[in-house]
Amino acid sequence: MTLDRTDLYMQMLDATAKLQYEISLMLEARVVEASKSQNWICQHINTTNLEGHDLKMKVTGQIHESVIELIDGLTKMENALNGQMKALLGKHPSGSGLGSDDAMEFGSLLPFGEDEKL
Repeated sequence: MTLDRTDLYMQMLDATAKLQYEISLMLEARVVEASKSQNWICQHINTTNLEGHDLKMKVTGQIHESVIELIDGLTKMENALNGQMKALLGKHPSGSGLGSDDAMEFGSLLPFGEDEKL
């Protein structure tokens, strides 16, 4: 059985959607972890536990650095997903539709002659 171009695009979009769903599950777990970390920090990192300005700066710097690393990792992941979507959608010869910069609606992303039926 040979798949036509539309079916292949739909399979790739489906795979991308499944990947993003799995990533959302990982991010939900990360939120739970971050919430626990936040509670621990709020309860344990205070002036009674940290004596001296140098130690306070060191600990808060470490916490800040870990947050920056998390944001950097999320940014890299989203850039990779963005690159995959751009590669998948490509550039439509007419300049509209798949991969065009002005395609803001979902219907214009899939110009397979079915737009009017959506």
